[in-house]
Amino acid sequence: MKFVSRNTLFHRLDPRTKIGMSLMCACLIVLLRTPEGLLALLSILLATFFFVRPPAAYVRTLLYLMGTAVIFTMISQGFFYYFEPKTPVFTIVPENWGWIGRVTGGLAVYREGLIYGAVQSLRLCSAMVLSMTVVMSTYPSDLILGLERIGVPEKVGFVVTVSIRFLPAIIEEAKRILTAQKLRGLKGKGVRGGFRVLRYLLPPLIIDSLRHARRIALAAAVRAYTGERTHVRTLQFSRTDWVATAISAFLTIFLLFYYGVFL
Repeated sequence: MKFVSRNTLFHRLDPRTKIGMSLMCACLIVLLRTPEGLLALLSILLATFFFVRPPAAYVRTLLYLMGTAVIFTMISQGFFYYFEPKTPVFTIVPENWGWIGRVTGGLAVYREGLIYGAVQSLRLCSAMVLSMTVVMSTYPSDLILGLERIGVPEKVGFVVTVSIRFLPAIIEEAKRILTAQKLRGLKGKGVRGGFRVLRYLLPPLIIDSLRHARRIALAAAVRAYTGERTHVRTLQFSRTDWVATAISAFLTIFLLFYYGVFL
């Protein structure tokens, strides 16, 4: 995931405006508690995501990440839901089934856990859509400049921007490693196959990530990067930025009050 040059209104917004809108969305992700509120927030973020005209590959990546988040969150919460009441959908290990049942207290999938996991997955999906929209519509140097202008130390902004750019590189490297391992005969079917894939994936991926980090550090050191620099471009709020900020603030307050956060 990286910056995509498009001539859209969201691309032309000041990076400080996007940072402020992102902070408002982050507050909503944390504070909204109802499925309706979280679904409304996700719908708004998805509309913004498609408004910046993402490439088809990015849309497929987002759908894959969202589907994975929903499935794994629902499964994990379905198994490990501890609140009451809880209704078993089906039981895998009964409580009276040998020492495993005594140790685990029984293992079942609960309906309330699946529902709770589905609601929590809306938070994860909203965070994914938000981060991808900001990354696609904001050039990295502009993001650093925006963070600096709102008072964030430039070194911190540099670390944040590099981290955002680093994650897609890790994903691409993981794909290359898996492809190479499959060409060498690695089988990844079933549970044991999944653990085998992780065994052969994680060591080279971690080593390669450390190499990338070292190269970035050396490149910054060679250029005498100290966190202080001059900027060719200056940021200035336009009328569009003020309108976008006002609309975002209105939607934030509306969602918080409409879905009963302060009631």
